[in-house]
Amino acid sequence: MESKERELLRLHIEAVWGVLLPPLVHNECELLPTSNRPIWRLYVADIAAARIYIWHPDVVGGEREALRSRASAVLASPPASASLVGVKREVALAFTASPALELNAAHGIARPLSVQDQALIERFESGSSSYMLHPAKRPLIGVVDSSGLLCIAHSSRRTDVACELGIETLPSARRKGYALAATILWTHAVLQEGLVPIYSTFAENTPSLNLAAEAGYRAFVHGATVV
Repeated sequence: MESKERELLRLHIEAVWGVLLPPLVHNECELLPTSNRPIWRLYVADIAAARIYIWHPDVVGGEREALRSRASAVLASPPASASLVGVKREVALAFTASPALELNAAHGIARPLSVQDQALIERFESGSSSYMLHPAKRPLIGVVDSSGLLCIAHSSRRTDVACELGIETLPSARRKGYALAATILWTHAVLQEGLVPIYSTFAENTPSLNLAAEAGYRAFVHGATVV
């Protein structure tokens, strides 16, 4: 189980920050020499039975202990508590359970979006259609009624192996099951491509965590970035 969580963690970090990691065999590692450099100096991850430290290569000596101490202090506190400046907490979740809504029911609420829906996407968020319709953002799923586009799900990050969900719902359309239906169809489409769907959110974002749980996602890591 732990080896699977370590691999999911690697996929998540590589997708979100566009970096390259070695296999997470050990509890401490650095970004690969050929990797892009993220804004954070340290990523700390708590998985089932281990705490993993992923270092920016420029961090050496005493700075490591200082960053390690800051991250540990935040991870030891409740999610809703105030974070230290420069430390952000997150939860990453994998699709491992049955959603609260069946796939057929989700199909009755949401549908795939295409270039034919460009005008709908523009009305939803002006200037966003070129971003949303880019191939790297597929699968693109939406909830549409007579008033227009109410909710949109897309791959906010995508690699050759995994996709991270991005989901947006109009404030007036929330708490109606639209985001759940769109998330379920997005997840199904990612799996159909043979890729790994991943959901992540800030640790204090309770509504997003509730959505993830309803859509069948369960936490595999509680993490923090330190800049």
